[in-house]
Amino acid sequence: MFDRTLAFDAGGGQNAPPIVFLHGLLGSRRNWRSVAKDMSALHRVFSLDLRNHGDSFHDKESTISFMVDDLRVWADGQGLDSFVLCGHSLGGKVAMKFACLHGDRVQRLVVVDIAPRDYPAESHLSTFDGLLALNLKTLSSLKSADMQLTKVFPDWSFRKFLLTNLSEESSMFRWKPNLCALRSGLLDISRNPLTPEESYGGPVTFVNGGKSSYVRLEDRVSILRHFPKARIELLPRAGHFVHAEDKAGFLSALRKT
Repeated sequence: MFDRTLAFDAGGGQNAPPIVFLHGLLGSRRNWRSVAKDMSALHRVFSLDLRNHGDSFHDKESTISFMVDDLRVWADGQGLDSFVLCGHSLGGKVAMKFACLHGDRVQRLVVVDIAPRDYPAESHLSTFDGLLALNLKTLSSLKSADMQLTKVFPDWSFRKFLLTNLSEESSMFRWKPNLCALRSGLLDISRNPLTPEESYGGPVTFVNGGKSSYVRLEDRVSILRHFPKARIELLPRAGHFVHAEDKAGFLSALRKT
C-alpha cells in the first residue's frame, strides 16, 4: 500500500483543543514553529508538511484535491474528529477546500493571505526554474548555494526562505521538496480550489498582509460567497508572510473568536 505519511510536529497539552497549521508553496512545517510555540500554551498544536514538501512523502501528483485528502487521512490517523484549521497561501487553499468538503470537522477556519480565486501560475515558474537550474553536485556549502542563487533571486529574505528547502547530508546536497512534481502541478495549485457552489458556514477569519498583493479588495465578494461568516483582518505592516512579518498582530487575529 502506498505510504501517504505526512511529517508533522506536535506540541501542547494532549487534551487541549487542537489546531492544525498548513504552510505555503515551498514552505514547510518549520515556518509555523514560532507561532506554534505560542499557541501550545492553550492548544494541542500540529504543524504539517504537505505532500512533496519538507519531510513528507513524494508523489507525482501535486493537486489541491490530493492534499485535502492527505489531510483527511492524517486527521483520521490522529483521531482528530474536529479542529481549528489554519493555512497560509497554498496551505490556505487546502484549508478552504477541506472546510468546504468536511465542514463538520472544522471548528474554525483561518486563511492567511490568499483568496478563493485563480492566480497566475507563471509567477511561480521562474522560481522553480531557478532552483532546478542549481547544480547540486558542484555545491560546497550552503553559502555557495546562496551566492549562486543571488543573480536569480536578489531579495535576501526570499532567498533565505528558499534555501530552507536545501538539505546537506554527508557533504551531499538535495532539495527536500519534490520540485519537478510541484512545478508540473502549478496549474492546479494556482487555480481557485473551490467550485461555485462550495461553501463553509462556520466561523472564518481571513488574515491578510497590507503590503501584500495576494488578496485584493474585490476578493471580498468571492470570500463572502463561499464563507458567509468570514471576518477579514488586515495587518498593515505585513507582506505575504503575515505570521512571520507581524507575529504579534497575527496571533491577536488568530486568537479572536
